Amino acid sequence: MLLDGIFNHTKIPLLSKSLKAAAVRQRVRANNIANANTPGYQRLEVSFEEELRRVLDNQNIAGVQTHEKHFPLGRREALDIDPEVYVPNDPADPSGVNNVDIEYEMAELAKNQLIYTAASKFAARNFQKIKAAIKGRT
Repeated sequence: MLLDGIFNHTKIPLLSKSLKAAAVRQRVRANNIANANTPGYQRLEVSFEEELRRVLDNQNIAGVQTHEKHFPLGRREALDIDPEVYVPNDPADPSGVNNVDIEYEMAELAKNQLIYTAASKFAARNFQKIKAAIKGRT
Protein backbone atom coordinates (compact mmCIF):
# COMPACT_ATOMS: atom_id res chain seq x y z
CA MET A 1 0.00 0.00 0.00
CA LEU A 2 2.79 2.42 0.88
CA LEU A 3 4.74 1.56 -2.26
CA ASP A 4 1.59 2.08 -4.32
CA GLY A 5 1.28 5.59 -2.91
CA ILE A 6 4.94 6.37 -3.44
CA PHE A 7 5.25 5.12 -6.99
CA ASN A 8 1.80 5.42 -8.55
CA HIS A 9 1.20 9.02 -7.46
CA THR A 10 4.47 10.32 -8.86
CA LYS A 11 5.84 10.90 -12.35
CA ILE A 12 7.51 7.49 -12.34
CA PRO A 13 4.71 5.47 -14.03
CA LEU A 14 4.46 8.03 -16.83
CA LEU A 15 8.25 8.06 -17.20
CA SER A 16 8.14 4.28 -17.40
CA LYS A 17 5.63 4.51 -20.27
CA SER A 18 7.87 7.05 -22.03
CA LEU A 19 10.90 4.79 -21.66
CA LYS A 20 8.88 1.87 -23.00
CA ALA A 21 7.78 3.95 -26.01
CA ALA A 22 11.40 4.96 -26.70
CA ALA A 23 12.52 1.31 -26.49
CA VAL A 24 9.77 0.22 -28.90
CA ARG A 25 10.67 3.08 -31.24
CA GLN A 26 14.36 2.09 -31.13
CA ARG A 27 13.49 -1.50 -32.14
CA VAL A 28 11.20 -0.28 -34.93
CA ARG A 29 13.87 2.08 -36.31
CA ALA A 30 16.51 -0.66 -36.15
CA ASN A 31 14.10 -3.00 -37.96
CA ASN A 32 13.47 -0.37 -40.65
CA ILE A 33 17.21 0.09 -41.15
CA ALA A 34 17.80 -3.67 -41.25
CA ASN A 35 15.18 -4.01 -44.00
CA ALA A 36 16.35 -1.04 -46.08
CA ASN A 37 17.29 -3.35 -48.97
CA THR A 38 14.32 -5.69 -48.68
CA PRO A 39 12.14 -5.29 -51.77
CA GLY A 40 8.58 -4.23 -50.94
CA TYR A 41 9.23 -3.72 -47.21
CA GLN A 42 6.97 -1.09 -45.66
CA ARG A 43 8.62 0.97 -42.95
CA LEU A 44 6.99 1.14 -39.54
CA GLU A 45 6.35 4.05 -37.19
CA VAL A 46 5.40 4.33 -33.52
CA SER A 47 2.69 6.61 -32.14
CA PHE A 48 2.71 7.56 -28.48
CA GLU A 49 3.45 11.21 -27.79
CA GLU A 50 0.55 12.60 -29.84
CA GLU A 51 -2.01 10.49 -27.98
CA LEU A 52 -0.36 11.31 -24.65
CA ARG A 53 -0.59 15.05 -25.45
CA ARG A 54 -4.29 14.67 -26.23
CA VAL A 55 -4.87 12.82 -22.96
CA LEU A 56 -2.96 15.37 -20.89
CA ASP A 57 -4.84 18.25 -22.54
CA ASN A 58 -7.43 19.38 -19.99
CA GLN A 59 -9.83 20.58 -22.71
CA ASN A 60 -11.22 17.07 -23.23
CA ILE A 61 -14.41 15.88 -21.60
CA ALA A 62 -13.96 13.30 -18.86
CA GLY A 63 -16.55 10.59 -18.33
CA VAL A 64 -17.13 7.81 -15.83
CA GLN A 65 -17.45 4.17 -16.86
CA THR A 66 -20.01 2.57 -14.54
CA HIS A 67 -19.66 -0.99 -15.84
CA GLU A 68 -16.61 -2.82 -17.18
CA LYS A 69 -18.46 -3.77 -20.40
CA HIS A 70 -19.40 -0.18 -21.24
CA PHE A 71 -17.40 1.71 -23.81
CA PRO A 72 -14.95 4.19 -22.30
CA LEU A 73 -16.36 7.71 -22.40
CA GLY A 74 -14.35 10.88 -22.82
CA ARG A 75 -10.72 11.30 -21.98
CA ARG A 76 -8.46 8.28 -21.40
CA GLU A 77 -6.07 8.10 -18.48
CA ALA A 78 -2.42 8.83 -19.26
CA LEU A 79 -1.32 5.45 -17.90
CA ASP A 80 -3.70 3.70 -20.33
CA ILE A 81 -1.69 4.97 -23.30
CA ASP A 82 0.74 2.50 -24.85
CA PRO A 83 3.04 2.89 -27.84
CA GLU A 84 1.46 1.56 -31.03
CA VAL A 85 3.38 0.35 -34.08
CA TYR A 86 1.73 1.09 -37.43
CA VAL A 87 2.50 1.24 -41.14
CA PRO A 88 2.27 4.89 -42.23
CA ASN A 89 0.54 5.85 -45.46
CA ASP A 90 3.79 6.74 -47.21
CA PRO A 91 3.89 6.14 -50.98
CA ALA A 92 7.43 7.59 -51.29
CA ASP A 93 10.13 5.27 -52.60
CA PRO A 94 13.45 7.04 -51.88
CA SER A 95 15.64 3.96 -52.33
CA GLY A 96 13.90 2.48 -55.36
CA VAL A 97 13.43 -0.75 -53.38
CA ASN A 98 11.01 0.27 -50.60
CA ASN A 99 9.95 3.36 -48.62
CA VAL A 100 12.84 3.30 -46.09
CA ASP A 101 15.07 6.39 -46.14
CA ILE A 102 18.27 5.47 -44.28
CA GLU A 103 19.22 9.10 -43.53
CA TYR A 104 15.80 9.82 -42.04
CA GLU A 105 15.85 6.62 -39.99
CA MET A 106 19.36 7.35 -38.64
CA ALA A 107 18.36 10.91 -37.68
CA GLU A 108 15.24 9.62 -35.93
CA LEU A 109 17.33 6.96 -34.18
CA ALA A 110 19.64 9.66 -32.79
CA LYS A 111 16.67 11.81 -31.74
CA ASN A 112 15.08 8.85 -29.99
CA GLN A 113 18.33 8.12 -28.15
CA LEU A 114 18.34 11.68 -26.78
CA ILE A 115 14.74 11.31 -25.64
CA TYR A 116 15.49 7.99 -23.93
CA THR A 117 18.58 9.41 -22.19
CA ALA A 118 16.69 12.47 -20.93
CA ALA A 119 13.76 10.38 -19.65
CA SER A 120 16.05 7.89 -17.90
CA LYS A 121 17.99 10.72 -16.19
CA PHE A 122 14.73 12.33 -15.11
CA ALA A 123 13.53 8.99 -13.70
CA ALA A 124 16.84 8.52 -11.85
CA ARG A 125 16.43 11.97 -10.26
CA ASN A 126 12.92 11.03 -9.13
CA PHE A 127 14.25 7.85 -7.51
CA GLN A 128 17.00 9.88 -5.81
CA LYS A 129 14.35 12.21 -4.37
CA ILE A 130 12.34 9.26 -3.04
CA LYS A 131 15.51 7.75 -1.56
CA ALA A 132 16.40 11.08 0.10
CA ALA A 133 12.85 11.38 1.49
CA ILE A 134 13.06 7.88 2.96
CA LYS A 135 16.39 8.72 4.59
CA GLY A 136 15.00 12.01 5.90
CA ARG A 137 17.31 14.27 3.89
CA THR A 138 16.52 17.22 1.66
